[in-house]
Formats: sequence, C-alpha cells, structure tokens
Amino acid sequence: MPTATPTADLRPRYHIAAPGGGWINDPQRPIRTADGWTLWALFNPTYPNGGTSWRRWTSTDLITWRDRDVAIPRNTTPFGDVWTGSTVRDTDNTSGFGAGAIIALATMPANDAAGQNQSCALWYSLDEGASFTFHAIVLPNYPGNKPFRDPTVFWHEPTRRWVLTLSEEGKIGIYTSSDLKSWSYASGFFSDLVGSVMECSHLFQLHLYDENGVVGPDKWVLLVGGNGTAQGFTVGTYYWVGDFDGTTFTADTMTGQWLDSGADFYAAVVWADPRAADPLASACTIGWMSNWDYANQLSTNAGYRGQLSIVRQLRLRRAGGITRLLSTPLAEQNGAFDHMVAGTDQVISEGADYMWPSGAGFFAGRIDLTLTRVGDSWPTGLWLSVRGGGGYFTQVGLQLRDNAVFLKRDRSGPNAPDVDAWTKTRTAGCDFTDGTATISLLVDAGSIEVFVNEGAAVLSELITAPLNSTELHLNTAGGSVGVSDVTIRS
Repeated sequence: MPTATPTADLRPRYHIAAPGGGWINDPQRPIRTADGWTLWALFNPTYPNGGTSWRRWTSTDLITWRDRDVAIPRNTTPFGDVWTGSTVRDTDNTSGFGAGAIIALATMPANDAAGQNQSCALWYSLDEGASFTFHAIVLPNYPGNKPFRDPTVFWHEPTRRWVLTLSEEGKIGIYTSSDLKSWSYASGFFSDLVGSVMECSHLFQLHLYDENGVVGPDKWVLLVGGNGTAQGFTVGTYYWVGDFDGTTFTADTMTGQWLDSGADFYAAVVWADPRAADPLASACTIGWMSNWDYANQLSTNAGYRGQLSIVRQLRLRRAGGITRLLSTPLAEQNGAFDHMVAGTDQVISEGADYMWPSGAGFFAGRIDLTLTRVGDSWPTGLWLSVRGGGGYFTQVGLQLRDNAVFLKRDRSGPNAPDVDAWTKTRTAGCDFTDGTATISLLVDAGSIEVFVNEGAAVLSELITAPLNSTELHLNTAGGSVGVSDVTIRS
C-alpha cells in the first residue's frame, strides 16, 4: 500500500487536537463562563518527558474551540505536574477565595511530599479559568503508593455540601466537604467488572424518559473509564444507573453498560448547562479519542499527538425494560460545516450501489441517512465505506437481521498500530426490528464517530486515512433496502 506524506493538512478540522506537535489526553470538565465555555485538557509539549499541564480552550457554542494556552503549568510546585481533576464555580464563596471563584481539584503525583502519592490538590482561579494559583494538597493519600486520583466534584443541593468521587483500588470513593478544603470519606462504590482501577469518574443526575418521551423519576448515573479486556472489549467508558442520597450511590444492577462501543472514547467528562431551561433534561460529554494499548505507537506525521471527540448530548431513556444512556451529536454540530449536498431517495440491492450526488466525497464531514426495510426482511448485510481510495477504507457495517452494527478500520490507512486493540472490528447491539435505521457519521482527518438510531449504538475510533482518500460507497447484499434523507456536509 502507498505511504502517507507527512503534512499539517492531516490535522483535525473540527476536533480539539494537541498544538505544535504536543500531546493531549484527558479532557477536564468544561465550565460556564460569561461568554461561553472553558475546557481544559492534559497537555505535554515534550511528551513522553516533562509531565503534564492543564491547557485551556474556549468556545461560545461547544462546537468551535479556540486554543488559549496553558492555565495550570507543570512542575511549578513541590508536588510535580498536574493530572486529571475537575473544576467548579464556588458561587457562595464556601472556600474563601472569593464569590464566583473557579476551584480546580486535581491529582498531583506528590512523590516527595512526606510519602504522599497521587494526592488531590486545590488550585483556584480569579480570572475565569485563564490561570490558577496553587493553594495546597487538600485530600492527601498518606502513606500513598495506591491509586488515589481523578477527583470530580459537584454541589449536592439537598445536603448543602460538596461531593467528590475518586478513583481508588477496586472502588470509586465518595467524599464530602463544606468548603472544598476539608474532606471526609462518605462511602465507596465497589466493582471489578472493568478493571482494578476505575478512572475519571462522574456522578450526575438526569431525568429518565420512557419510550414515548414521558418523564419518570430522576435517576443518577455513575460513569467511569474502565478496562473491558476481560469482557473481550478494550478500554472505554462504562456506566451504572441508580440512586444517590448524598452519601452512597446504589446501582439498580451491578452489571453496567458501555457508553461507546468503539476503541477510542476514554476519560470522558460530563456536565450540564446551568442556564438551560431544564438542566436535568440532558447533559453533555466529551472524551479522549485514543487508547492506552497503542497511544504511544500512533504516527506523529500530522504534527499532533492526541485529539478529543466532538461534544455529545446525553439523555437517559428506558426502552425494552432497559435504562440506557443515549449519546448523540449536538444539534449545533452542523455549524462546523460550510458545504452541504443532498442525495436522492433510492432503493439499492446487491450489485447496485447507492449513487452519491456530485461533490459528496470529503476529507472531513458528516453523513446522515435513513434506511428502510423493503418487504418482510432486511438484507443480510449493508456496508457504508468512507475515506476510501488507494486500497484504504473505513467501513460501518449493519447486520440488520441480527440487530448489530460494526466498525472496521484495519485498512483505514498507513502507519497504523499493529495491535489487536486497533485491528479488531468492534460491534454494538442495536434494535432494527421496527424496519428503520438512522445513521449519523462524523469523519475528520484522523477519526470517525458513528451514531445509529439516535445513539442506541455509538462507535468512535481513530483512523489513519491519507489526505486524498475521499471515496464513499454504500452497498448491500442478500436483499434490498430503501435509502432516504441523505445529507452530506463537509
């Protein structure tokens, strides 16, 4: 196969990516500011040496992001660099740093801090998160040497106190505080389903909707970064639905679910819009698009190391007796694209591919379409291939009779990691028995995100397609299928 030419044009067009050849991984939960949103991510310009800082991006719409440089520098205190954590706005000045101050609680390795390791530090900002001042280690892990990281904090109004969730050995620790400085252990949620350490936890509340859109009792969701190797998966984002009383989270069932069935959606953060008419109707999430099984093997010929996903909307819905957290692109996501063409409605069958309109091929863009069953049964298979050409392609497959969707990227492009976590085809269950299927597929320079049936199945993965791989193909076998509502944005 041909090899790709190193080019800065391979940088993502509408995803946050590391600047100037640097590295980014975990996003840090965004916070509302006066004119929009501020998000941070772990950034290292000298990876793998030197440690991480918090780099800042701002947005007015959660779609287009502007790089604003480093907000929390690395290695400027006796406790080393800064790792993952979260921010809150201290509206009532519970911490004493000023009403409205932004407080960051972050993991710091603290290797030389009287035996502490992976302790939680407090930083505060009086300029809307543009810069932070170090205060102190406020939740020490003494004597250390065990996992004690990724603090995520929120205000729990019924108990009028702050709640923090923390990654510990075999559990998510839950802590409470009145001032963000002094913390008390409240309880722990124990599970070994997704590895011995569950990272980047988020505990949040949402309305629960039924199949008809009727609101039922509110539920709580505990979401973590987990290792699914024992389940035949890889690392990803896992969650449980249950209840939280201000002290203890109790899952409805101890078997949770994967939020994204692809290999590249990890360290996800979750937040609500405090200005929304109903902040519990939905939440937002964004994740790191990579995988520790090959993150260090990815080519850097595009001038960056690491990117984030698009921001997605989360809704909690009960269908078929199962409560699911559905993930879809934001309605505003189409603002990232400036060109649109519509395809015609067609019926395709084996040997007669879908005929795309002129100008449909793209390097970075979005495809939306609807599939309709013809007759009493679906075809045996349907395949949507994107970023094709020169022997390369990335394929979304729908096994419509078997209620499954898969993502295949083992031939997506050159310079790909030769490991199972990259080459293995990933599959998600999805119910197609009602005779329709909707697909929203977002492709960028180095990534693909697939949303089927309004988030019932989601798969996100990196790809290594060359710049000139822009071919599209949609074909089927073993029957016919209607294709309608086709829109291509680029």
